[in-house]
Amino acid sequence: MQQMWSDIDHYIESHLIPEDPILTQTLENTAAHGFPDHLAVAANQGMLLQMLIQMNKCKRVLELGTFAAYSTIWLARALPEDGYILTIEGRDTHAAMGQENIERANLPQTIELKVGRAADILNALPENTEAFDFIFVDADKQSYPEYLELSLNLSHSGTVIVLDNVIRAGDIMNPENVKPSIEGIRQMYQAMQNHPKILSCTALQTVGSKGHDGFAIAIVK
Repeated sequence: MQQMWSDIDHYIESHLIPEDPILTQTLENTAAHGFPDHLAVAANQGMLLQMLIQMNKCKRVLELGTFAAYSTIWLARALPEDGYILTIEGRDTHAAMGQENIERANLPQTIELKVGRAADILNALPENTEAFDFIFVDADKQSYPEYLELSLNLSHSGTVIVLDNVIRAGDIMNPENVKPSIEGIRQMYQAMQNHPKILSCTALQTVGSKGHDGFAIAIVK
């Protein structure tokens, strides 16, 4: 099944995702430094993130989990030239790779990369920090409930929040799997359910070149 899913992703991308030298450069540079590509979003998923930003005419984006900045570049390029993205990465080696890829992309949008635990960085932001229009969470899964609340606190009415990797090949349904990452995702679902700050939300399972997973999406009330 995995080969078929990957082949279908390739078919979609070959028809609907234009060749992009900056994104290709980012993937090649990341691979040349020995980093695995499975941690980056697929190209069709990157396009979906870009379209969500374009549909909502976003100018300020928050990303939790930079890795090598492949998704960061997808997010930033959807913004107007005076747009701003704050991206946070917890691992020094990933952050260094991400910063290099951001600089090589040389985009007009402002991209600020901070290194450290996302919750600590977000809690340290000034009280008058302007709310974000779009938030993409793709960081340590055990902290998803905390990241959800912090994201809601940094949102305004209409902000779109996307949380990646929330199916984990069905592991969320296995009662014997009590890994912190899986428990964190389950707690995220519980927190989203009937949350007073969320207008509407759902989750979708996906299959493709990255395997069987999915994402949750919420609109802030």
